[in-house]
Amino acid sequence: MPVITLPDGSERQFDSSVSVMDVAADIGPGLAKATLAGDVNGRLVDASYEIDSDAQ
Repeated sequence: MPVITLPDGSERQFDSSVSVMDVAADIGPGLAKATLAGDVNGRLVDASYEIDSDAQ
């Protein structure tokens, strides 16, 4: 169950692995529509990148 810590310090918990796009959609539809990539633990990754452990 990955816990994703967002830049503002808030956390989102998911039951299974989740893509960067899924995290964006969980935050809001506008962000999901605009998402092309994300920063996962300091690394730029594609929106389809799967996160399977805790990340920032």
